[in-house]
Amino acid sequence: MTRAKRLRRSRALGPIGPMQRLAPAALLALLLAASAAQADPRWDALVAAAQKEGEVDVHGGPGKLYEEALTKGFARAFPAIKVNYFGASGRDAVPKIVREREAGIYSWDVYIGGSTSTVESLKPAGAFQPLLPALILPEVLDDAAWFGGLNGEWMDKEKKFVFGFEANVTPTALINWDYLKHDQLTSYDDLLQPQLAGKIVWDDPRRPGQGVDVAQRLLLNYGEDYLERLFSQQKIVYSGITRQTAEWVVRGTYPIGIGTSFEQTKPFQDMGLGKNIAAFDVPLPHPGRGAGYGTVALMDHAPHPNAAKVYINYLLSKAGQTDWIITTENSRRLDVPKASPETFPKAGVDYIDDQAEANLPSRKHAAEIAQKYIPSSP
Repeated sequence: MTRAKRLRRSRALGPIGPMQRLAPAALLALLLAASAAQADPRWDALVAAAQKEGEVDVHGGPGKLYEEALTKGFARAFPAIKVNYFGASGRDAVPKIVREREAGIYSWDVYIGGSTSTVESLKPAGAFQPLLPALILPEVLDDAAWFGGLNGEWMDKEKKFVFGFEANVTPTALINWDYLKHDQLTSYDDLLQPQLAGKIVWDDPRRPGQGVDVAQRLLLNYGEDYLERLFSQQKIVYSGITRQTAEWVVRGTYPIGIGTSFEQTKPFQDMGLGKNIAAFDVPLPHPGRGAGYGTVALMDHAPHPNAAKVYINYLLSKAGQTDWIITTENSRRLDVPKASPETFPKAGVDYIDDQAEANLPSRKHAAEIAQKYIPSSP
């Protein structure tokens, strides 16, 4: 490019302004501050207090993807606040948190995870503060930014403690089509066919998690008899180790993974394995919608209360929810890309929010059926 052409291009583009010179992290922090300042002068004071605390203790979903989504963006935006992150499933973490609280130990600021364990165990233990008073950023409070509106997915009956920010119509199962013919599995009735016995692994539906999510949906759609037959007749292998179930599906040991998610198979697929794994996409008569690990609550007696509020506002902002989608799960925010467009709920469809507190009775019933009909290990 000649000097004359460069000069003409520079004039056409205009001078580089100060906003363009900012590093991405600094620009993000500036935009968040500007957003808050438009509505509430408390934001600067909150951030300053959070920086004095210097850290925030966050529980989140298991695995590297969740850790990256819930730590890296916040660290860039607020480098003076260290995120102490612990990732685990609720069935492993919640009993420990309850025991700690009974002993007067308050170790957590923010709880992000599946909603069932939170509303069944942590909420009755008085573990949460009301969340709405902690929300300050205008973009977080913008009703139009959220699928179903800001208040479209509270998981607790009171609609003030456990906020759902994820929106997925999750698959009931993943299928490795390298090991099955497509005509072998075209309906939910086919799961009961003798030729599929011994080919199914199921995230253990006797415990909290994705496996009981699916059991609940099958119960609500096809009734007790269907679920009983599936548990007792099909020589299904049950495991509570999500990485193990994903690996078995990838390797074809059990090509049908009920309650297995793409987040669990993605590390294998990134290595070039399991490329023909796909969701079992036969629609249910009454589809379920879940928040997965995408719910957030503000802990009572938080050791770093200001940092907790800054963290939650960032998490629910456009930037924070853009971070979230690296988990391969959708955000309810309408102004961020969809991680999985095919699983995003459709407007106007009446979904069963199967992880909400109001639907716990059917979930418990599904787990009870599993306890009764799954053959005990020898």
